[in-house]
Amino acid sequence: MYFVGVDVGTGSVRAALVDGTGQILKKSTNAIQTWNPEENFYQQSSEDIWRSCCKVVREVTEGLPPKEVGGIGFDATCSLVVVDSDGLPLSVSKNERDYFRDKL
Repeated sequence: MYFVGVDVGTGSVRAALVDGTGQILKKSTNAIQTWNPEENFYQQSSEDIWRSCCKVVREVTEGLPPKEVGGIGFDATCSLVVVDSDGLPLSVSKNERDYFRDKL
């Protein structure tokens, strides 16, 4: 049985495949994009973060049958996502425009 640990940080998402004894067998890292549209103002995209999560999990589990993965755990420094009535992510910015839709 194998387990996947995912850490979502400010600058990247990291995943590790761990066996039942706690030994790390594989690791993967993917950068998260940060936009700085003006001084002292930073933004990230929940879609970009989620794509990074999926990418690193796929990479560390490549070749493993899904039934051999006993669980996936997540840790994140920030997990706040604002969504609209359809469950789609919204931009939270000073100028109230969707900065990310044209960037990704």
